[in-house]
Amino acid sequence: MDCVNRVAFRCLVLALVVLISAGCAQTLPGRCLMAQTNRACPRAELELVAFEEQATDRLQELLNLAVKHHPDLRVAHARVEAARGRMIQAGLYPNPAIGSHFTQLGDSTNRLGQPGARVIQTIVTGGKLRIAKAAAAHGIEAADWQAITRWHDVVARVRFAYFESLVAQAEQQTMNEIVRISTEALATATSLEKAGAGTRTDVLRAKVELEQNRLKREVSLRRVEAARQSLWTSLGRHPTTLRLIDPPQRELEQSPPVYEWNTLLECLHENSAELHEAQALVAQQEKLLVRAQKEVRPNITVTATPSYESTRREMRAEITVTAPIPIFDRNQGNIHTAQADLARTRAEVQQLELRLTERLINAYQRYQSARQQTESYHKTIVPDARESLKLVETGYRAGDRKYDYTAVLQAQQVLFQAQLAHTQALGELWRSVIEIANILQQDDLRGRCAVRERR
Repeated sequence: MDCVNRVAFRCLVLALVVLISAGCAQTLPGRCLMAQTNRACPRAELELVAFEEQATDRLQELLNLAVKHHPDLRVAHARVEAARGRMIQAGLYPNPAIGSHFTQLGDSTNRLGQPGARVIQTIVTGGKLRIAKAAAAHGIEAADWQAITRWHDVVARVRFAYFESLVAQAEQQTMNEIVRISTEALATATSLEKAGAGTRTDVLRAKVELEQNRLKREVSLRRVEAARQSLWTSLGRHPTTLRLIDPPQRELEQSPPVYEWNTLLECLHENSAELHEAQALVAQQEKLLVRAQKEVRPNITVTATPSYESTRREMRAEITVTAPIPIFDRNQGNIHTAQADLARTRAEVQQLELRLTERLINAYQRYQSARQQTESYHKTIVPDARESLKLVETGYRAGDRKYDYTAVLQAQQVLFQAQLAHTQALGELWRSVIEIANILQQDDLRGRCAVRERR
């Protein structure tokens, strides 16, 4: 009895080792593909490290914090790893099935019957595993490009929040100046009233103007606090867990990059990770179509049945090879679906190109308008408004009848509106610059997609 069991067990192990060895040999090309893919996939992580090493100013320091803390980047990394797992699974060979059987039980000469083992292995034909793994590798590439897109989205949100904070502080400083001018105007009106050259009405109007400007200054202060908290939130941190940031004011007034349309359009087609992702999905779908077409070739099932006949004390073995005949089901439906999916992904590439181009057109139009406005306010409008107020105030203090307090108020309001409009135009200019950089997915706002500054 023990001898029979040992012989049956040895037969079972021998058949199992042979079939598993054959299966493992089939997976070696897949491992080579996996090694090649592993060298190609971590681009997103490499870009993050390189970007972190290039940090030279306050904004890039904030971006380094976003690299460490923002959940969107962890989500993108997890998606890449999930795609990597799908590629590993796509290339795995089917497991063998193993079992035991006893025949001729209850025989008068041998009540235990004939013990034996049964091992079943499916042999995948037509290179289906290799093709499936190649398709999954393109899926990793698409997920990797998507991770880069998510990174640039985080960069854009941090930049938007950063410059919104700068704009809010600039408006606060403008309101401080407005309150100072209003305070001086009230003091002037009061002095003139005491000297008999002014009226009580002028003093009251100056007080009203001062109080209104103080209220506006309080609103600007609250906006600064909200902008700071939004900045921390854009980094993936809770706004109450870290100290607040005071970005340097000079960054808002620095010269923005200069863009030209043809250069931007060229950079869009070269740099967009969204386009690369869509193209990777097309390549993946092409492999999936080939995989569906290969499915017509049936897999082969090999069944090995070693047994031991105790009465004759000899080993026996049966090998059965079976395969389905693709007469009715030739995978027509799945092939048709794969063809439609391939046509869809190709159309989506063109659709994405049009959508990105449209976004770039709108952002470039806003950039041109805002740049023209900021230059006009900086060179002409604000200096002229400041000079006008200075002349009116000088004449009003001197008692010139051509310059009453109404003229002073009008000159003040013109200057105040020009200063605030200049600040808002600067904010719109930088928002358009950030939007263009996000569409082109540029780490550096003054990268090669921007031309040299005009002299």
